[in-house]
Amino acid sequence: MDDNLGELAPHGDDAGPEPAPHPAGTAVALRSLKRIPRHGLAVSFAVAGIVLQDDAEFAVVATPSGSGRASRAGRRTGPRGRNIAVDDWDGSYDLAEWEGEAVVRVHPRGRCWSLWRWHDGRDWTSDWYGNLEAPWRRTPIGFDTRDWALDVVAEGRPGTPGWRVGFKDEDELAWFTEHGFFTAAEAARIRRAGDELAGLLRAGDGPAAMDWSPWVPPAVGPVPLPEEWASVHPERPAGR
Repeated sequence: MDDNLGELAPHGDDAGPEPAPHPAGTAVALRSLKRIPRHGLAVSFAVAGIVLQDDAEFAVVATPSGSGRASRAGRRTGPRGRNIAVDDWDGSYDLAEWEGEAVVRVHPRGRCWSLWRWHDGRDWTSDWYGNLEAPWRRTPIGFDTRDWALDVVAEGRPGTPGWRVGFKDEDELAWFTEHGFFTAAEAARIRRAGDELAGLLRAGDGPAAMDWSPWVPPAVGPVPLPEEWASVHPERPAGR
């Protein structure tokens, strides 16, 4: 597991012990936390899902179409206007639903990324998405992380001539660094995590080489966000 991530981790380096693993089938919230001026540590984004696996090796969460999600509301800024400004955030959120096919997020415990795939109800699509982020920390209502802006994307079937791997949102990482949200050292750490994941994908190793059939998302309806999704330190166990 990565040590001494400091502000790159959702709760810093002294978050304390994690609660017990969530049983398969538990409804949870996967949340990205960050420190925001005048608010301190706050939930930046949250999405609901169902636990498919939670052990020492992997945390796997499926989000069915229509499941609850929440993101900070407010004025947009940054490259392509995709980022919410933090200097005038009023603490409110936009509540919405997860659109498109069900997505499954696979996080090898302790690694600085999760790998996402979409399932259309019949088979996995050809898209792969590597979200660079702090190692997930289990909470009473799910898992917490901190999104690191830069992403790794792939398309096709690993190990075939058409398999393509590249980076996404490099401009956002540069913008966040320029405006002081990441230090130069933190940005370099993020890029190293990206290079690690891109290397695994190009080689067809890690989760890209695994059988994903045990992680086919269940045929269930939308999952709502837990009641305490906006609380930085939730206490109520997730619904089981």
